[in-house]
Amino acid sequence: MLGLEWILFPPGSIIFLTVLAFAISLAIIILNKRTIDYSRLRELQKIVNEYTKLQREFLKDPENKKLKRKMDRIKPQFDAARSEMTKMNMKPMLYTTIPILLIFWALGSFYSEIPVLILPFPIPFIMGYFHGNSALSDQTLGYLGYYIIASYFFSLILQKMSGTSLTE
Repeated sequence: MLGLEWILFPPGSIIFLTVLAFAISLAIIILNKRTIDYSRLRELQKIVNEYTKLQREFLKDPENKKLKRKMDRIKPQFDAARSEMTKMNMKPMLYTTIPILLIFWALGSFYSEIPVLILPFPIPFIMGYFHGNSALSDQTLGYLGYYIIASYFFSLILQKMSGTSLTE
């Protein structure tokens, strides 16, 4: 029988956190797929990208009146597109924020000072974000750092597989 000790220390903690990262990423992708209209989101993204491209061009040539008029004409569409995109992306967050915070609050009580993964080299400029005031070294990832890396990896793969990625 596998006890609590098995999931607290490597290799059990790595397996547990990897499965947890995959499960949460999958749940979020499924929720996003059900609550976000990705074809509409891609249309809005094109409007935002077009306006942003014009802004960059205008910064290079601020005297270009034709470009300025074009930007002024597109600006209302840009503002509306950004607003609609924000609303679309906020909807799934309403369902996921509190459960995820509760999960990490619970995990923090078990894993706060337990090293999950020891890296072959120190990464001092990143480690403060992954384990704050913890006693873990710059060469060690705690549960949060490991989860963030695993979750990011799974999210990229699952987004591509499910068609929810905005990049094509």
